[in-house]
Amino acid sequence: MKMPGVRVEYTKIIGGMDVVSPAMSIPPGKAELAMNYEPGDLGGLRRIDGYERFDGRPSPSDATYYWCKAAFVGAVVATDTITGVTSTETAEVIEVGTDWLTVTKASGTFTEDEDFSIGGITVGTFDGLPAEKGHPSGADNAEALSLAADVYRADIAKPAGSGPARGGGKLNGTLYVFRDNALATAGVLWKATAAGWVEVTLFHEISFDTGVGLIEEGDTITQDVSGATALVKRVVLESGAWGADAAGRLIITTITGAFNAVNDLLVGAVVQATAASLATQITIAPGGKYSVVNYNFYGSTDTYRMYGCGGVDRGFEFDGSVYVPLDTGMDTDTPSLVTCFQGHLFFAFGGSWQHSGTGKPYSWAPAAGANEGGVGETITNLIPVTGQVLAIIGERGSRQLTGTSVTDFTLATISADVGSVAYAAQNLGSDTLMLSDHGITRLSAAEAYGNFEQGSVSREIQPLVDTLKPKVVGSTVYRSRTQYRVYGSDGSGLIGTMSSEKNGLNWVPVVYFTQLQYLINLNCVISCDDDTTYLCDDEGMVYQADKGTSFDGEDIEAYFRTAFNHLKSPTTIKSFLKASFEMTVDGYSVVRVHPEFSYGDTRYARHLLQEEESLGAGDRWNVGTWNLFYWTARLVHNPSLNIRGSGTNLTIVVYSKNKIDQGHRVDGIIVHYIPRRLQR
Repeated sequence: MKMPGVRVEYTKIIGGMDVVSPAMSIPPGKAELAMNYEPGDLGGLRRIDGYERFDGRPSPSDATYYWCKAAFVGAVVATDTITGVTSTETAEVIEVGTDWLTVTKASGTFTEDEDFSIGGITVGTFDGLPAEKGHPSGADNAEALSLAADVYRADIAKPAGSGPARGGGKLNGTLYVFRDNALATAGVLWKATAAGWVEVTLFHEISFDTGVGLIEEGDTITQDVSGATALVKRVVLESGAWGADAAGRLIITTITGAFNAVNDLLVGAVVQATAASLATQITIAPGGKYSVVNYNFYGSTDTYRMYGCGGVDRGFEFDGSVYVPLDTGMDTDTPSLVTCFQGHLFFAFGGSWQHSGTGKPYSWAPAAGANEGGVGETITNLIPVTGQVLAIIGERGSRQLTGTSVTDFTLATISADVGSVAYAAQNLGSDTLMLSDHGITRLSAAEAYGNFEQGSVSREIQPLVDTLKPKVVGSTVYRSRTQYRVYGSDGSGLIGTMSSEKNGLNWVPVVYFTQLQYLINLNCVISCDDDTTYLCDDEGMVYQADKGTSFDGEDIEAYFRTAFNHLKSPTTIKSFLKASFEMTVDGYSVVRVHPEFSYGDTRYARHLLQEEESLGAGDRWNVGTWNLFYWTARLVHNPSLNIRGSGTNLTIVVYSKNKIDQGHRVDGIIVHYIPRRLQR
């Protein structure tokens, strides 16, 4: 009788999870489980990047180190600061070997073969010149980079104050964040700088009317009678016209004297307007959760500004220096959502929306083109979905506003029963993704202008969506990856990557999903136009997401399990011989892999390992031994795992847990096997 030969089959990793379909019907390239791996738009699963604390100072993951042979004549330990005796340059020691050391935070370039000292006492001599990232092995290099990152991480602090970081935004490359003061009696706006968080100074405001002249930014105003003076930082024209009946507010600083609420305001010796209030200090109410958008209402290159609101105070405009509270005229003027559309500033107040006059973010009167409307439910997201349509999304339904101004704005229903959780809607290309009661829903433009199609794209992970929904605190998009992410308060989340699959002769859009789990509790998420994301935790720290190799210095635990693959013969018992992995590695990486057979049926032969690595008590799948792979170059790899086991089908579990993995992606698996007999 002729024995069957060895067969080889390649399975491409598609990238997404399926946790609801029967095991036998799940395509073999999908995952039954995928945590802290992200799906690629062309397939594959990539271990996600980490996150690290942020305050504007150098990022931990951008830290470098220098390695050098050395001869020691005194004690040197990690955390010591050494000084070059000749160069006078300094650095912090992070590792010490018998005849070498590594340092970081070098102030400059050391001199070759120079002595180095600690506290003025010579303790050693360099043998050569310290080399940047000079460790001889990839593993040692990755470990040294992690140690250097820890040094820089220790410098980074949260904004001073109390409670969680409450959101913010990025303007002209600079991040701004809100947090309550120490007594939680006021909100404070913070700016990330090279020296850490710096509090933004809030100026004073004074109302004026009867603007018979002209007041401009940079003018010094003087009040007749009181003699008070101030420098004008912003002119907030809310109604009327200069030269006739202009009215509004002035944002002022450098005040001398006390303004009253009745006398004229002069520029030079000429009356320009009349004060209508006292000069009062601008303050921000404590609490809230901030929604922010950037927009240019004026066309000049220097008038691109931030507009936002937090649900506890007036909305605002901010240009990086001048913070301007905005008065909409509402009795309770505390908008919770903001966007800009067709030259109008939009705010949401519970179940109603309002917009400013055309091109006039300071003017909220109907005469200026402002208007308002209601939707009968709490508005959870305001998002322009095309250049001509604004989606006004509620808890239960979604609507579209079309037109260019109050003269032709038209509100119509997209869906009466598909809404979204707050802060969970994001534009991704020509589509909008949002988390609704029906799952994660894709809103896309239909062929007919102004019409939209909706459909759930998360049916295969619906139990995970249901679990996440009550915890959602925010979302973001990475346009370069065609990726949408939604986050829960406990650090959990879902990653969705848009791709396409062939259906007959046509390619149809799909979204592949995996899970993420961070080690922090989140209060809100800041999604920026430049494809960066910042996380605000419940203790006030701000983190940059998808940055570095660790979870702020802690291990990243990541794993996925492929669907059980019966290799086109579900009832045939096979002897599995080898699995080869198509992988891409970024620098240094270490991954553990383990096969299982026949849905884990213990009646079949188990896998015999050539090399063993214990995971200890935290072993997630009750498997104590794993094969271990290491890589140290940025190349496509095809490591092979010899398998000694049999069964009707096979799954591969891939696992990693460390803080030095510089990134890896699994694109496919090649299985070598021998078919034996039908299962009895």
